[in-house]
Amino acid sequence: MKRLKPSAFFLFAILVVLSCKKESNSPPSPEPIPTPATQADIAAVDNKIVAFMTSYNIPGASLAVTRNGKLVYRKGFGVADQATAEKVTPDHRFRLASVSKTYTGVAMMKLVQEGKLSLDAKVFGAGNLLGTEYGTPPYNANLTNMTVRHLLQNVSGSWGAITGGDVIDQNPTYTNTQFFNWLLNNRPNPSAPGSVYDYSNVNFWIAGRIIEKVSGKTYINYIKEDLLAPIGVTQTDMAGKTEADRKPGEVKYYGQGTDANYVYNIAFPRRDADGGLMTTATELLKFVCAFDGFTTRPDILNASSIAALTTGSSVFPSYGCGIGIWSAENLLYNYGSLPGTRTGFMRHNNGMNVALLLNSRVNPASETAFVQGMQNLLLDLVKTSSYPWQDINQF
Repeated sequence: MKRLKPSAFFLFAILVVLSCKKESNSPPSPEPIPTPATQADIAAVDNKIVAFMTSYNIPGASLAVTRNGKLVYRKGFGVADQATAEKVTPDHRFRLASVSKTYTGVAMMKLVQEGKLSLDAKVFGAGNLLGTEYGTPPYNANLTNMTVRHLLQNVSGSWGAITGGDVIDQNPTYTNTQFFNWLLNNRPNPSAPGSVYDYSNVNFWIAGRIIEKVSGKTYINYIKEDLLAPIGVTQTDMAGKTEADRKPGEVKYYGQGTDANYVYNIAFPRRDADGGLMTTATELLKFVCAFDGFTTRPDILNASSIAALTTGSSVFPSYGCGIGIWSAENLLYNYGSLPGTRTGFMRHNNGMNVALLLNSRVNPASETAFVQGMQNLLLDLVKTSSYPWQDINQF
């Protein structure tokens, strides 16, 4: 065997080393970048939304659907502004109306969970949450026996249709303090707390004042900074009273019949905690996913807090603390309604959540079929297993 000369051997060794060095310094081959999943339209869903809107002359709507914690569908329908023909997108914001009550209920549960509040704390009277700060003492026994839980479950015995009337819109020029003084001095409490269910916006307005007292922040700042910011919800805000008060990305609202006179004449910002929030359908569902009790996304409430939120009173088990309980359908829900607004969400035990926001509602004189139709539409979306929801997450 012929041996290499020393000079040839060293030259060969150097070439091998350089070759190895060059190979080791070469950048690795780039991994292929996965193509982002894009949402495909689902005609069976879209057609039902459009048919509902057409039946009731609804200009615009926004839909969001989650499945097992993933945002699998989000879509706008119709127009946000009839004058300009601006189309609704999934990022348009809508007034929530009474869906705001769910935010108030969850905010209260968060304060309870943090040890800053008790659901059984009494609200009025010396040494209680709001003390004798409002109205003219002495208070009657029905008022001094009222608790936070009574307010949130709408069993305060006061300020509902059958317990003295819901007066949330009266004296709209009053400040919150003036309105509170007027309320306690002029609207008695006819029923014992816990004795009767009577839906009341005033109950949740008072709950908002308790949030302010306990947190040291305005209601809207507590909702935005303490409740929603930690879960990445940033587009929720207070609704404005006039058309000029519309926020960026907010739709216009359209009243039908007598509603047309009141679309931009609602008592905002007073009506903050009972019906004053606005957001997108997507952000509404991100919020719902944060207390839905499923393990697919982190919850902001623990199991005991969620249980308290979703437990009704003995006189009306179907309404928890700002949220409806529909045991026969295995779901939680809430609806909202104001002139120019109709909203709703459902959370089903099967892992489906859905939100639908509209920028109109029918004239209240013919509202029954409309309300039932929207409820049936939401039920269909959470219960129908044949819809081809994609395995994507658009949160």
